[in-house]
Amino acid sequence: MTAAVDTSVLFAHRSAHDEFHERATEIIAGVDHGKLPELHITEHVLAETLNLLLNKGTHRKATQTMDLLIEGSHFRLLHTPKTDFNSTQALFRRHPHLSFVDASIVAYMQRTGIEYLYSFDDDFDSVDGVTRANSAVDPRS
Repeated sequence: MTAAVDTSVLFAHRSAHDEFHERATEIIAGVDHGKLPELHITEHVLAETLNLLLNKGTHRKATQTMDLLIEGSHFRLLHTPKTDFNSTQALFRRHPHLSFVDASIVAYMQRTGIEYLYSFDDDFDSVDGVTRANSAVDPRS
């Protein structure tokens, strides 16, 4: 089983002053130790995370994060196809509370049949077919 992850978790994990840092660190540790599902990270989420870290932190923090995600055995970086882009546009139009990146996550999840998303963003709660986890809970149990 796999799950998707939102920028909010990745950024909070790498930002010690973020209000969700502790919970994000528990989620990432659970993934690293195989206690939580492998996380799928789309290129949109990666770009948004690295840009936030660059703008609110340092270039070094952003590049270290990029390396950790690329090298992590329980993280899977994915490029989304054009069909996801088309679906993203429709979702973005239909759900005014979702950012474009959030809509792209939902499009990816719908295409691949992934139900679970680790995120601190409750905007996902109104999207059918998305079950959001905001703590280190294992959806497999």
